[in-house]
Amino acid sequence: MTGLPENTPGDTPPERVAWRTSRDRVLLYLRGLDLPPFEDLDLAAASLRACGAREEPTEDGGNSHVPAEAMESLFNLLEAHRPEGLLGTRRIPSCPPLNRGVMVAEPMDRVPWKTAFVRWMRRWRRELFAREAAR
Repeated sequence: MTGLPENTPGDTPPERVAWRTSRDRVLLYLRGLDLPPFEDLDLAAASLRACGAREEPTEDGGNSHVPAEAMESLFNLLEAHRPEGLLGTRRIPSCPPLNRGVMVAEPMDRVPWKTAFVRWMRRWRRELFAREAAR
């Protein structure tokens, strides 16, 4: 997995694809923060501008932009401005907490077909003798 979107045309320059990926990641992260309307868009634009301003051109004349730099500039902006909608200093986890409890071992049925056959025979025997006792 490269982290780049799969639906971009093949003739799109890699720099433009990287900027699109950065924009999408920043907006997705801000959507998870549930900020007031337009505040998240302002933060996204500011973080992408800050990321683009500190980039240095590479030897082929392009920028060495990666989505991680955009996220880093967003984190710096969030720490500096601390928007009203943001709850305290809590960060959003990327995965649920792990519960590393002990699993209790259960006996494993090694021959399930045999177990099913034995249960069927017991049930059949009970029904057979129940009918004879009822006569």
